[in-house]
Amino acid sequence: MKILISWIGGSDFASSRGVADRSPGPISRTLQDPRYQDFHEIRLLNNYPNEKTPIFKKWLTKETKTKAKINIRTVKELKSPTDFEGVSRAVMGEVEDIHSKHTKEVELYFLVSPGTYVMASIFIILANTKYPAELIEVSVEAGVQQITVPFDLNVDFLLSRADKERKAAHLGLLPDAPNFTKIIRRCSAMEEAVERARKIAPRDISVLIEGESGTGKDLFAHAIVDSSPRRSRGLVTVNCGAIPEGEVESELFGSETLDSYSQSKTVYKGSLEQANRGTLFLDEVADLSPSLQVKLLRAIDDGSITRVGGTKSIEVDIRYIASTSRRLNEEVTEGQFRSDLFYRLTADVVRLPPLREREDDISLIATTFMAEINEELAGQPDFKPVELAAGAKNLLKQYSWGGNVRELRNILVRSALHAKSSKIRKEEIEEALQLLPVRDDFQILNRTIDEGFDLEGVLSEVSRHYIERAKKQTSGNRSRAAQLLGFKNYQTLDARSHKLGISWDKKGRRH
Repeated sequence: MKILISWIGGSDFASSRGVADRSPGPISRTLQDPRYQDFHEIRLLNNYPNEKTPIFKKWLTKETKTKAKINIRTVKELKSPTDFEGVSRAVMGEVEDIHSKHTKEVELYFLVSPGTYVMASIFIILANTKYPAELIEVSVEAGVQQITVPFDLNVDFLLSRADKERKAAHLGLLPDAPNFTKIIRRCSAMEEAVERARKIAPRDISVLIEGESGTGKDLFAHAIVDSSPRRSRGLVTVNCGAIPEGEVESELFGSETLDSYSQSKTVYKGSLEQANRGTLFLDEVADLSPSLQVKLLRAIDDGSITRVGGTKSIEVDIRYIASTSRRLNEEVTEGQFRSDLFYRLTADVVRLPPLREREDDISLIATTFMAEINEELAGQPDFKPVELAAGAKNLLKQYSWGGNVRELRNILVRSALHAKSSKIRKEEIEEALQLLPVRDDFQILNRTIDEGFDLEGVLSEVSRHYIERAKKQTSGNRSRAAQLLGFKNYQTLDARSHKLGISWDKKGRRH
């Protein structure tokens, strides 16, 4: 469903009155363009109190022959045509109203030509941040055309960043290390994680970084080291879950082997020895075996290690950063991880939010990644730079991202390689995700709560979805379907199905 939003400019009203020296206004020129005659709805904002909008609406419909539904709202609360706050509030209110009244996917278009520079600026900022949309511009020279603004900004984001820098100066915090600036964020949860990590970084204490796979734990570990007194020694990384079990001990503690023939000794310095006077990053530390947990605990307590096959004790001075995609305190409770080692590794904890909880960041991250991907693929045969269409950005915001930021980047690379034009469309993202259209399913937890909201209807929608799936999966066997859905018996399923209008064949009765 395509919807156009625009302010009504003075030239639009003048052309509706048939002023002889006036060319058609931006709105009428847009709607007469063959490329823009398929809008389902047109939302117009008016800040001219003395203009008669019903007359303008009637003229616009006749002049452009548009079949779209036209709604005009007079905005009375503007202090002036350049009132940033009032303009922003009016536009966001219109977009929120659209999303609350349309359950189907909406493709937004903002016409930036009518109105003041403030009105155009708000459209440009919102289209590139909170409400992805296509931008349309009308000029005498170029006619009607879509435009691209090569930045992704948000006024609230800029103000919060400025406020953060003032606080940092007041508290005497170190400025962002290069890797902290690489952590793309706008949402409060990630900002809090970064601020916490920055406070921890200069202090020589152990840190645990928790977060799902692909949330950026490795990036945080490097950023912490870059802001620490040990930065000159770098970071030694051990992926505890990727090394074969029989090799983990040697990888951590090193090894010594004696050639029985030549009596020469072969020495391998393990990760702990390599990290001496520096920092050791234990990635996926929860995967360490119980025996290695004991040995690591002893090394931390003693400040020394002994190589596998060796007899000499070697002193080490190490700062430990650990990470896990699981909740390590729960692993302790379940007896999977030693509590004494847990306390040695968690002088402080940084928890990273999953991407599905960072909706305001997804557009910003995707835009940043697209710039990087275009640069990386620039030398590939037949590759031309691409960008994301508004519909594609909206779809990205609706997906659940089980693989988080890493998965998002992989999807964007795949889509860029196979894009059929200079813009990656929604359908191409769907193809890369190998999914059917997903908006309604993924919007179930993000619907606008207003006077028309129906919680019972939403719950019924969810119930109907899963009962129908269970019915199909069990070939209509109600007893098995009830078990799959967690019902105590098939009678409960019968009652729920009857309420939702779902019928079951007689063969589906309990066997």
